[in-house]
Amino acid sequence: MEELETFVTLVREKNFTRTAAKRALSQPTVSVHIKNLEREFSTAFIKRTTKHVSLTPEGELFYDQALQMRALYKNLQETLYQKKQQASGLIRIGASFTIGEYLLPKIIANLHASHEQLDFHITIGNTDAMIEAVRRLDVDISLVEGHSHSRDVIQTSFQQDRLVIVRSPLFKKPIDTLEDLHDQMWVIREEGSGTRQSFDHLIAANAIRVGSRFTFSSTQGIKGSVSSGMGLALLSEAAIQEELHHGTLEIVPVEGLYEKRAFSYVLTKGTKPSRNIELLLDYLL
Repeated sequence: MEELETFVTLVREKNFTRTAAKRALSQPTVSVHIKNLEREFSTAFIKRTTKHVSLTPEGELFYDQALQMRALYKNLQETLYQKKQQASGLIRIGASFTIGEYLLPKIIANLHASHEQLDFHITIGNTDAMIEAVRRLDVDISLVEGHSHSRDVIQTSFQQDRLVIVRSPLFKKPIDTLEDLHDQMWVIREEGSGTRQSFDHLIAANAIRVGSRFTFSSTQGIKGSVSSGMGLALLSEAAIQEELHHGTLEIVPVEGLYEKRAFSYVLTKGTKPSRNIELLLDYLL
């Protein structure tokens, strides 16, 4: 199983040095693991160059089967060693900012109330980073609002979201029509964020002429800036409920001008969700 784990890690990292660091092995040991597998199956799985590692056709086939073998092994471990009546152990969750800061805390609180032996490690970042975390097996599951194009993961929607244009009550310029949005200042998320994907689509689809942009790497930073009267923003309704309630933000009243998207969970392709992950999915769905 150790050699199988080394092979899967090498395919994902595409580099012997990074694989050795990830697996806490020496680089010669990584090479021995791969050679042992190739010797056992009497075929070459890896094409080595000076810059990177790629798979032979046989290696592609073995990689797909290796993911299934790895999942079966972990499933067997869980069946044999975990208590069947009570979930326990660690769930490593990656979450994009909107979900991690505004939806996930309540989900985790409800799940932990029913399963007190569960532990959680939460990593929050933008959508691209959280999808990469699943691909590299740094987390067991990621919850995101953007889209993935990676062949190593599977993305499944679990909830719909709506993004609306917001401003502060301090914002002086009247905005009643699409034309009023031209040449305005926008406070936006960084590249790689699911909210940024939605903003770019809204601007392009409606041919809105952007005046200036200020970029923040968190939704909280955007809300604080816009609440102070600094421009407009496109934000998830799930993230602004408190501000709407207290009147520090308001939705710009341009009829029909909003973005729809799906919140989704991302899992590594070829693996079966563990019992703990299935419990989390039950709460999501």
